[in-house]
Amino acid sequence: MSTGQLYTMKDIRRLTGFHPATIYRKIKLNEFPAPIKIGSASRWPEEVFTEWRGRAIAGNSE
Repeated sequence: MSTGQLYTMKDIRRLTGFHPATIYRKIKLNEFPAPIKIGSASRWPEEVFTEWRGRAIAGNSE
C-alpha cells in the first residue's frame, strides 16, 4: 500500500462539496470509491480519490 494520505469524510466533503448522504448514495451506485474501514472509521486513500476525481473531471469535459 502506498504511503499517501488517508482522507476523512470531512476531507471528502471539503474536496467535493457533497453531503455525506450523497457520497454514500454514489458509493452504492458505484459512482464514488468505497472507503476502507479502520475500526468504525471510513477513510479514502489519497490516490483512490485522486483517480476518481480525474475520471470525474474528464467525464464532465467531454
